[in-house]
This record gives sequence, structure tokens and C-alpha cells, in this order.
Amino acid sequence: MIFTRATGYALLALIELSKTKQPIDSKTLAENIGISKYFLAKLLQNLSKVDIVVSFKGTNGGFKLNHSPKEINIIDVFRCVEDKNFLVYECAKNQDNCPSNKANICALWPFLNMVEENMIEYLSQFTLEDIIHTKV
Repeated sequence: MIFTRATGYALLALIELSKTKQPIDSKTLAENIGISKYFLAKLLQNLSKVDIVVSFKGTNGGFKLNHSPKEINIIDVFRCVEDKNFLVYECAKNQDNCPSNKANICALWPFLNMVEENMIEYLSQFTLEDIIHTKV
């Protein structure tokens, strides 16, 4: 799977946060996007660690975007939430690390590696703003 549910929820949370300049508490945000407050808290904590969102404590506390939507790259959100590199397929990134030791005869690896590199480059072009303004 390219994007897991976690990445989707993180993006939905960021879209919600983009609608206001005021911090939104995690309970309200979780209700708005229909997920567990605890699951969302973990996502927000990860996004906070990489400076995509900022948290505020206290009565009027919560989370808000730390950058404009046009400065938040989708691939950065993916890497933050998934804590791994983007994968099109489950195979070694380097032929020397092939678990089956058959990389030298694998006709599929070069193609899949090219697809993955192209997908990373393609997704790196998109920002949160692009998602917000995409029409169905």
C-alpha cells in the first residue's frame, strides 16, 4: 500500500488545521475527522517533532499548522507518519541487499526501482494546498 490509513488521517487532520489560525484541541480534531483521539494524538506528536504542526498547552491549547499549506510537502508528511521511505514494492533498495540473492537475474527489480524513484519525485511536487484545492 502506498499510503496507509495513518497517512490519510494525518492529511485529513492537516486539512482541518488549515481551516483556522487558532489552535484546535486533539479531541475536537479527532471528532471532526472521525478517528480515535489517542491515534490522532500519536500522529500529531510525530508531525510536531518534524515541525509540520506546533502544539500549545493550556486552556486555549491545541495544534495548528506551523507552515502554510503550500509549504507542507505530501512526501514529508508520509515519511513522518510512516517512519519509513516510500515503497512501491517490498524489495531491497539495493541489489546487493536482495534477500533471495537472485538480484543479478531479477528482471523485475530495475523496473520497480525506477517506478519507485519516479513516484517519490512525482509526489514531492505536491503540497497540502494541492490536496485542499483538488476538486472531485
